[in-house]
Amino acid sequence: MAKVIFTMTNRHPMFLFFKFTLLPLLVSTTLLTACKDETDDFTSSNFYPIDPTEQDPGTPGDTTVITTPDTCWKAPISVKHAADFNQLFTRFSGWTGGDATYSVPLPDGRTLWLFGDSFIGTVNPNRTRPPGAFHRNAFVVQDGDDLTTLTGAASAYLEPADAGWWYWPGHGMAHGDTLQVVMFGFKSSGVGGMWDFDYASVDVVTFLLPDFTVVSVERKVTDPPVNYGACLLEDGGFTYIYGMEKVGFQKFLHVARVTGHDLNGEWEYFTGTDWTTDPAASARVFANVSDEFTVFKHDNRFYLLTQHHILGGEIYLYDSDQPAIGFDRKRTLYCTPQSNQGNLFTYNAFAHTQFSGNGELLVSYNVNSSVFADLFKNADNYRPFFVRVKGWE
Repeated sequence: MAKVIFTMTNRHPMFLFFKFTLLPLLVSTTLLTACKDETDDFTSSNFYPIDPTEQDPGTPGDTTVITTPDTCWKAPISVKHAADFNQLFTRFSGWTGGDATYSVPLPDGRTLWLFGDSFIGTVNPNRTRPPGAFHRNAFVVQDGDDLTTLTGAASAYLEPADAGWWYWPGHGMAHGDTLQVVMFGFKSSGVGGMWDFDYASVDVVTFLLPDFTVVSVERKVTDPPVNYGACLLEDGGFTYIYGMEKVGFQKFLHVARVTGHDLNGEWEYFTGTDWTTDPAASARVFANVSDEFTVFKHDNRFYLLTQHHILGGEIYLYDSDQPAIGFDRKRTLYCTPQSNQGNLFTYNAFAHTQFSGNGELLVSYNVNSSVFADLFKNADNYRPFFVRVKGWE
């Protein structure tokens, strides 16, 4: 089993983030809005459980209201733990941990949750995890307070046809009886060791609902420099397709779009002033987004929620009157407490607007560890956590 764990560590998703921070820093001045004031990082509050031996399936979630610290977010922003979602995703069977944490509302009222590298199996009552390997992606359906892990291939819910490749998920959307999900193909880069993977493709997988029958898989981009599909947003007769480009320490936002809501249509790319079918003309419209993020619309404004781009704990919000450019008015919504705890780090926060209301924005982020054994010592070291934020507008 130690051999299996070592192999999976070499392809653990954390290395996707560390890989590019070792490259030389390149600076571009094209249409950039840079993050600032990133030194006041963290809070000191804790999630449950501190001691995994004290946790059991009947333990209620933490409902503590988090005190606003002067060193992180500012009034009128206030934050509290989303006890219902934190408890819902404290799993003991089926899917028990993973990252990505995309949520896709389905037309019948259910929600599809999309995860990257995931553990599927059991977790002990004390929150320790039996030995096992990752599933490269997982699909989980929420129906009220019930979560159902969908059954797929042996090592993932979806596997690319290309030998030696694997999928990690992007965003998705559903209309009527059709669901489309962006899946990122990955392959070995040939360098060996822990850095041995690269983006290989951007694929659109089309499903027939309600049973998630695969209808088609269309490859949109091969060897993509931008991970288009990290976020999707429908507005004004278009679906906007957001992606991230890594350049040294920086990560730049790019925007594509398609007419209507069929992602298999022809994509156009934003040049900074206009739209073109030439992907090489796509502009860098914002500096320092995380690998995965959320763009959403509220009261005729467009909001960009992103976590610190180099595994920092700060979760930021910006807004604009346009869907593709002009994101400004930076404010810090939250600073993840796990970033101060031992080997843990956090990344890729999302907003889940279908679960937001009463002025509160539901936000998730992923917890992980730089020591792979930690994921087995305590299942809560590899999973999403949720908070609700007020005063974010």
